[in-house]
Amino acid sequence: MAARALHAAEPNASIWLLLPGAPLGEKSHWWSNLRHVAKNVVKAMVGRPRIEKSPEGVQAEAAGELVDRIRDYIPKIETRYMAGIDRGLAEAATELRLDAVCYLMRLPKRKPACALVGYVPDYQHRYLPHLFSEKEVIERDLVFNQLIAGSDAMILNAQAVAEDVGRFATCVQPPLNALPFTPNLDPEWLQDRPDLMAKYGIKGPYFIICNQFWVHKDHTTAFRAFAEIIRTRPDIAMICTGGTVDYRAPRYLQGLKAETAKLGLDAHLRFLGHIPKRDQIELLKHAVALIQPTLFEGGPGGGSAYEAVALGKRVIISDIPVNREIDSGDVRFFGCGDYVALSELMEKALSEAPASHDSQSLEAKSAAMLRRNGEALWASLRCAVNRYLNSR
Repeated sequence: MAARALHAAEPNASIWLLLPGAPLGEKSHWWSNLRHVAKNVVKAMVGRPRIEKSPEGVQAEAAGELVDRIRDYIPKIETRYMAGIDRGLAEAATELRLDAVCYLMRLPKRKPACALVGYVPDYQHRYLPHLFSEKEVIERDLVFNQLIAGSDAMILNAQAVAEDVGRFATCVQPPLNALPFTPNLDPEWLQDRPDLMAKYGIKGPYFIICNQFWVHKDHTTAFRAFAEIIRTRPDIAMICTGGTVDYRAPRYLQGLKAETAKLGLDAHLRFLGHIPKRDQIELLKHAVALIQPTLFEGGPGGGSAYEAVALGKRVIISDIPVNREIDSGDVRFFGCGDYVALSELMEKALSEAPASHDSQSLEAKSAAMLRRNGEALWASLRCAVNRYLNSR
């Protein structure tokens, strides 16, 4: 989304996508990095492509396909493959005469001759340290501090993250720029696809949770609230999408299923796992509401909240500070972990008629928010460039 936002705010600007690796057909040891970076860029633009582990040649071909998909969305974007972040980034910056490099997640050993804009996803390891090893906590703090100290500006997904940088970073900090909440719509999502719904055989009204099955997503609170609902509405279902493995707690899903059995939910719950992005969007479009019980996020509401608001759907969400930064859409908050309050909001949503939104209105709102995000990004870049030039 960052590249789309930059392009939306300044369509004539030169934007380069820098990727570790080499073009298809050239030998490189960087394909795993290229695959990872390209996948992360594309999932923000067009969904969450699933790339299985494969031989180097197949990985390279998949990465090339992903870059082609990026160009479909931003035809003017240029791609530059480089020999890794430590040496290749500096070489690319010099060759391309870049003014700034944006969204660095660690400080390169060899700094490029341009402004650096760093990016820290969140400080989850400080709030939920039991989900990390001691080594991981130390390493995250070290990498974050090095990046913050070496950057000319920082971009964060939320004001809450910016406040955490000020709270936890132990180095001198550059300007911290929190991006606004930006639900962004793919116009194709507005087309009805009954074929995608039909294959899951879902009938009757349902709520949906679109989260990975990670411990901090707190599915338990949602399931306990749902158990209250089906006492009087046994016709209601709950659909869960998302990956089912949390490496930090391999038995987490097994424990959740034991809890749902105790609550008598087995006949009312569907665990779909990781499904195609367009399938998930179609299920979200027809849900009573998106349920987001999360205990922690690095951006307001997580990805599913962005999508639901963009589609004009109801969102029932925990009231952690980062979620309170959502400033648009039909969003209803409940106390974090309070399943009774959540069940009351779910019951209220069931009593209401589905909201109606015309496609033009949704697309116009999405475009305006994308431009707002792009303007914030350009302001951050200019700030970084000015600081870099003044320090020379």
